[in-house]
Formats: sequence, structure tokens, C-alpha cells
Amino acid sequence: MSSPMIKYLSLVLPFFIVSNLQAQTKKSSDSTTFSIQAEYLSDYIYNGRADSIKYPYQTTTASLYLANGLFSNFSASYLLTPGMKGFDFFELNLGYEYKIGKKIYGELYGSKYFYAGGANLINGNISSDIGVSLNYDFVYFQFNNVVDVFFTNKADIQFTPGIEKTIYLPSSNKSSWSINPYVYSNFSSVNYYESNVTRRLNGMRRGPGANAITSQLTSTTVVQDKGFKLLNTDFSIPLSYEYSHWLATFTPTYTMPFNKIETITTNTVTSATGSTTTKINSTPYSELHLKNQFYFQIGVTYKF
Repeated sequence: MSSPMIKYLSLVLPFFIVSNLQAQTKKSSDSTTFSIQAEYLSDYIYNGRADSIKYPYQTTTASLYLANGLFSNFSASYLLTPGMKGFDFFELNLGYEYKIGKKIYGELYGSKYFYAGGANLINGNISSDIGVSLNYDFVYFQFNNVVDVFFTNKADIQFTPGIEKTIYLPSSNKSSWSINPYVYSNFSSVNYYESNVTRRLNGMRRGPGANAITSQLTSTTVVQDKGFKLLNTDFSIPLSYEYSHWLATFTPTYTMPFNKIETITTNTVTSATGSTTTKINSTPYSELHLKNQFYFQIGVTYKF
């Protein structure tokens, strides 16, 4: 088993130990459910950042929720951009839902991300994540807090506080409508923008039968003005319709990005004759052109 996978399992395993010790905090009416969800995303936006090219996705997710609070889900995301179509990334989540008393609830979870060779996501350096949410029900609204630790070349910490409220609309016995207005903000360190890549460059052959002269390129990208920053605030009013085993959702989101993230990349080419170094401003397009964005998700879920 590879060392990254061992590291990942060592991070997730404590959550399952804790879940077995705390299973009694779950409501006795909870039951085991399995569901399949198909979802369309109009554009991929991460922490308020969007690429110059639109990246719409169709994502299929299989989820299993056990009566004791354990859950897992696996999703596959298919990129719909013309000329780039194909499965772009996959995500595996394992976790535990907890409830303390009548007003405190949340999740413990771990995630692993798998990317296709040609994937070019803004957050494509993130390999895995562990997190915890702590939510409190104030009756008139819920105050929710999420803390994540993302693993890249360096660890990133992200804090996401927000408020939301589920409002049930008049409905029949067989079906129900609801809206869930919310506002969330993301505060994060930004190490996921950094990278260190080394690759071999093939040179010209000096003559028939001679070995090619090879060199090595090392690219190091570093974030300028590092710190824990407010990256964006999201506003949304999701609409849900539920009938029997079916659930349909529409989630329009307006996001406002803050605090431009600038990067400098140092390229060093090393060969037998020496080395040369150049520095460039590698700030992504999404940072050079920060602007408010609107996007939406449409999803259909079937619960077995």
C-alpha cells in the first residue's frame, strides 16, 4: 500500500473509532439509506475564483448513510467543456454524523481526491482533506461552522462560518417544497496555490548513436503576502422538492471574492553545462480578474 494511502487511512480511522463510541448520540429514528444523485454544475468556482474558460460539470454521486451515523459517498465528475470532455476528477468521502442534545449537530469526515491527467482545476494541488462541522440551532436560524485541513505540498486550514434557515412551504402529504436561504464565508491560508515540480527535458542528440543531452527543469511557485485571509462570501437560496423517494434541488449562488492571491514562479534549468534561473509572475487569471460570479446547480436524487 502506498504511503499517501497509509497516511490517509491513518487520518480517517480515528473518526470511525469515535463514531462507535458516540453512536448513542444519534436519534433512534435514523435509518440506513442509500442514494444516487445526478447533478449539473454550470461553472466550477472555488473560493469565489473562476477560470477564464467555463468548466460545467455533470457529477454522479453514490451515498450510503448508516443508522449509527457513519456515512460514505463517492462521486465522479464529467467535464462538459467542448474539446475537453471527459471524467476530470473523483472524490471519496468517509465520515460520521453526530448530534449532541437537541441543538448541536455536525459531522467528522475525511476526503480523498483523484484527478485526471489533464485536469487543470484551481484547487488541483489538494490531494486530501479532513474536517469537522459544528452547528447550533437557534430555532430562527442555524449557525454553522466548518474547519478543514487540506493537504497539498503544505497543509492548508480553512474556516467556513455561515447562517442558514430551512423554510418549509405549504405542500401535500405526498410531496413537500422547501427553501434554504444561507450566507457563508471562507477564510483560508492559500498554500494550495504553491507547487514544486521537477521534470526531465530531452535535448538534441550530438550524432548517430549518441546519447541525448538531457536537462532538468525545476519550477517552484510561491504565494506572495501569505496569511489567513477572507477569500469569498456566498449567498444562495436553494429550492428543494421531495416526492416519495425522489428529491430535486435547484441551487443558485452569488459569490463575492476578496483578497487577490499573487504568485511568483521560479524556473531553473539545470544541465551538464550549468543552470539558468528565471522568475515570472504566475498569478492565475482567476486572481488577476477577480469579479463577482453567479452560478447554479441542478440535482436529482433517488433514495432507496
